[in-house]
Amino acid sequence: QEAMAELKQEELYLEAFNLQMPKDKKIDSSKLGEALRSVGKRLTNENIETLRKQANAECNGGLTFDDFKKYVGEASKIEKTDEEIEKAFKVFDNGEKKGLINLATFKHSIMTLGDKLQPEQVDALFKSAGVDESSETVDYKVFMKLLQA
Repeated sequence: QEAMAELKQEELYLEAFNLQMPKDKKIDSSKLGEALRSVGKRLTNENIETLRKQANAECNGGLTFDDFKKYVGEASKIEKTDEEIEKAFKVFDNGEKKGLINLATFKHSIMTLGDKLQPEQVDALFKSAGVDESSETVDYKVFMKLLQA
């Protein structure tokens, strides 16, 4: 059964690779982040840029499927865990430890800190999470569910 799970994972990686691959059977290192995210890797833009630069240097800008699998492994070592993501959301907790975050503060933060989101990205995120923007607070678990999907 474990071998079957590994085979399915390999198929998922191959599908993500093939989506990015031109005729020469290599994907451009500039597409690495998109391909990694398509197989569920949760990386910051900074992490992706680091891996992209490494791939560019090691693979002359073009990754074979075996190269891609190597970078999936690298991404697995540095991606954020659910616990780390939840800890980040708890920073926004309104102090009552009920899992509620102030929506305006959260929105401002994701547009101005770290991997800054554009207003249309924030709108799409809130829409995907089913967030009512007229609310003062929202349970951060709605965003956790999106990230885990």
